[in-house]
Amino acid sequence: MQCWSAQAGYAPIPVAETRGCWIHTTDGRRIFDLRSAHECINLGFNHPHVLQAMREQMERVVYVTDDFATAPTAELVRRLARLAPGGPDKKVFLSQSGAAAVEAAIKAARMFQYNRVFGGTTRPEDLDAPRQYPFPYKIISRYRSWHGSTSGAASASGDPRRWFQEPFTVPGVVFAPDANPYRSFFGSGAEGLQAHLNYLEYLIEQEGGSNKVAAVLIEPVVGSNGIIPPPPGYLAGLRQICDDWNLLLIADETMTGLGRTGRMLAIDHEGIQPDIIVLGKALGAYCPVAATIFSERVSRSFDHNIFGHGQSFSGHALGCAAAVASLDVIEGEGFLERVQTDGEYLGSRLRALAQRHPCVGDVRGLGFFWTLELVKNRETREPLRRFTEKYTSTVVSRLSDFLLKERQVYVPSDKFGIWVVPPLVASRDELDFVVAAIDAALELADAELAPA
Repeated sequence: MQCWSAQAGYAPIPVAETRGCWIHTTDGRRIFDLRSAHECINLGFNHPHVLQAMREQMERVVYVTDDFATAPTAELVRRLARLAPGGPDKKVFLSQSGAAAVEAAIKAARMFQYNRVFGGTTRPEDLDAPRQYPFPYKIISRYRSWHGSTSGAASASGDPRRWFQEPFTVPGVVFAPDANPYRSFFGSGAEGLQAHLNYLEYLIEQEGGSNKVAAVLIEPVVGSNGIIPPPPGYLAGLRQICDDWNLLLIADETMTGLGRTGRMLAIDHEGIQPDIIVLGKALGAYCPVAATIFSERVSRSFDHNIFGHGQSFSGHALGCAAAVASLDVIEGEGFLERVQTDGEYLGSRLRALAQRHPCVGDVRGLGFFWTLELVKNRETREPLRRFTEKYTSTVVSRLSDFLLKERQVYVPSDKFGIWVVPPLVASRDELDFVVAAIDAALELADAELAPA
C-alpha cells in the first residue's frame, strides 16, 4: 500500500542502487533526490562511516529489550542529552519514527502535568473543582503543522491529512494561528509579533490556562506545510508564555534537526530551551530511529511515577549505532559551517529565480531547507494550491511530474510549492543542477498562468 495515495495505478520506479544524492533506476535513469528520502538521508544514501558502523554492530548486538543495555544505545542517549540545550541529566525515550516520538512527547506532557497536580502529598479532594478533573491535558498546536500519522500525532497536526481520521481524532488538541510572516493575520514587524503572542496568551487563558492546558507543540520551522521559519523573537516569546503559564514547550525537530537548517537543532537559531525535543527521520541515517528528549524537569517527574508508554524495538542497538555514526559526521569539523555557507548560496540562487518568474510569491528557508511558494498573483498572493487542495491536481503537482520525468529531479507532488530539501552532502555543482531544473519548471508555470 502506497502512503497517502489511492492505490489504483501505483507504479513505483524500480531502483538498482543509490549513491550519494542520486537514485539509479533499473532502466538506466539517474534521479536527484531533492527531498532527501522523506528528509531522512541528511548524509546521502550510503555514507561510508555510517555503513561501517552498522556492519561492525551487526557482528556484536543487533537488538535486546530495554531490560538490558548496549554500548551504542548508551552512547546515543548521552550524545543527545549533550546536544540538546539545558542541563546534562536529561532522559531519552527511543522509538522508530517521528510520529511515535511525538506520541511519547504528548503522553509524557500529560502525565507530567498529572504528576504535578496530583503528585506528592496533594489529594484530589483538596483541590478546587476546576483542578480536580480533568488534569491539564490540552495540547496547543498550529494549523500549519504535521507531526505524524499515528492517531495522537495526526490529531495534533493541522495538516489536511488530519481530516482523514475525523471525527475520530484524539480529543484535547486546540489549534493556534501560524507564525508565517508571508501570510500573517497579525501584521508585520515587532507590532505584529506582539499581537500574535498576545493572541496565544488569550487562547491559552480561554482554554483553561494551566488548569487545563498541558503543553504547546511546535515545529521550530514548519516543514510539510510550507517550510516556514518563524519571525525573529517568536520562539523566545513562546518560551516565555509557556513559563508564565507553567506549560511545557515541545519542539518537534523531526525534519529540522541534525543540521538541516545549518544548526544542529533549529531551536539553536534563537537559543531557547524546550522541555521536550523530538528527533526522527535523519537520526538513524539508514535505520528507523527516533528520540524524545526530556528535560531534567520533565524526566524527574518519572523517577517514582510510571512512564506509561513503550515500544518493542525501543533502543534498537543497530539503529543506535547508525545514529551515533551519523552524529559523528554532522558534529565533525566544518560540516555545519558548510551547510550554512552552501545554504546561503542555495537561497541566493532561489531568490534570483524568483526575480525572473512571476509565479513565485515567496522564497524562504534556512540551510538546506527551502521552498518556493507559488502564487497566481503576486499582489493578491492567491496560492496555486489552496490548503484544501493538497491532493488535487494543480500546477504544483504538474511541476513535480515535469521535474521527475524531464529533468530527473524528484520532489514531492503534495506540497504547497516547490520543495528544495537536498541531502546535506550535496555539492555546489549538484545544487546548480537542481536550480537549473527548477528554472525550467517555473517557465512552464509562468506560461500556464500567462492567460490569467
